[in-house]
Amino acid sequence: MTKTGLRNALLTALAVAHPLCAGAVTPEEHFAWLKDNQSAKPQFIDGDVITQDKADLIRPFIPLEYQPEVIFDGMEMRIKDAGDLSPPEIYKSATAQFQAKVTLAADGAIENYTAGQPFEPATFKPGSVEDGTRLAWNFAYRWQNDGLRIEDIHWVWVRKGGEHSAHEVMSDAKYKEYYQGGGTFERVLTGPYQRVYFSHRADLAETGYKIDDGFAKGTEFREYTGFTSPFDISGTAFLILRYDDPRKSDDSWAYIPSLRRVRRISVEVKSDSLLGTDHTLEDFYCFSGRPLEHNWEYVGTKDILAVARSRNADTVFYGPNGLIPLDDWAVRTTDVVKMTPKRENHPYSSKYMYIDRQSGECYYANAFDKGGQLWKLWQLSKVWTDDPQYQAGGAKFKAQPTAPGTRMSAFQSINVIDVQNSRGTLVPCRGNSYPDTTIKDVKKILDVNYLTEGR
Repeated sequence: MTKTGLRNALLTALAVAHPLCAGAVTPEEHFAWLKDNQSAKPQFIDGDVITQDKADLIRPFIPLEYQPEVIFDGMEMRIKDAGDLSPPEIYKSATAQFQAKVTLAADGAIENYTAGQPFEPATFKPGSVEDGTRLAWNFAYRWQNDGLRIEDIHWVWVRKGGEHSAHEVMSDAKYKEYYQGGGTFERVLTGPYQRVYFSHRADLAETGYKIDDGFAKGTEFREYTGFTSPFDISGTAFLILRYDDPRKSDDSWAYIPSLRRVRRISVEVKSDSLLGTDHTLEDFYCFSGRPLEHNWEYVGTKDILAVARSRNADTVFYGPNGLIPLDDWAVRTTDVVKMTPKRENHPYSSKYMYIDRQSGECYYANAFDKGGQLWKLWQLSKVWTDDPQYQAGGAKFKAQPTAPGTRMSAFQSINVIDVQNSRGTLVPCRGNSYPDTTIKDVKKILDVNYLTEGR
């Protein structure tokens, strides 16, 4: 099969078209909101519950394009400080030991990096391309323990309006409590996920900060995304290999049941709609692509309200369209970066990301289409691994254990809204964990041969 033929076959399996109608917010309007509210100070305190009549208090701390979603009649936003979300001492120690040695090459590649946080964000200057690139590398190398494993993911397509009480997922008592509010469920995909890091590991000082095994040689991480239902996509799976050489392109494969073979996938496919959802493979975690495939600009800092330390084991959704977390919201200082793809046929013209200064995790992102209109916006909820509700949720959904003291701002859900299509995709991650993995177990899942096992 030719390269063009392969991509067309994958697109048939992976994507649905998004009608591109006029968006309401432009990048200039988003930047103006950020600038106008950059020095805003909260007029609420810990323990306050923000309802619609008090919504003006939170507008300076909620990205402009997300405000129409989170502010509504019946909203209930409890303010609660998230406390200390700093990484563990092993990561801090690696930062202190190695950060001064890290440099940025002329092409934006990171050099002389070993482990820990590569660059000190307190030194970043607004408008700097170099500092934007440094922030992108900080995000890529934030503390992640061994990596993330999720046993039970839902990819829920939610059409605005209507209700979903009759959808089959609501008949399962294990899930019913999480989907409150309105919105029409059009489709629910399920499947597992795992990403394992092999290099630049702050916890592996005794082996040179990397896994000492031939399977891991030259590799930053491997990532598996699988789907087990519904029946028409069951067996579909993706595997991405990211190299520790920042200039080397990923190796990526897909098993599409209709093709009945494992095929390599191109960088273009990773920015296409993932199985018809509003996500792409590159949108994981807010951004999971290669930094060198994009241009970056550091915008500045911004205090925002985010679900940074969820009171729930797993995200509870509510609101008129069932798209909003019913949870505690904390004021967090974030570093804001603007991403512009280098590739002309990339679907986005630009994307803004809001990254926690302390934990390194992303809470919000937005993407604009080629016409400069708002297309998608993301909100990510986090739960702290050392909190009791996190451990309880892991037990309920049979997650692998996360060791006490891991100190992860754990990935609880990533929720995207396509404002041009009046639809969203909720991705709650139940049974998520940051386990201490062994190379023996990793090889059973993250080898390309696994994509076709049992088929």
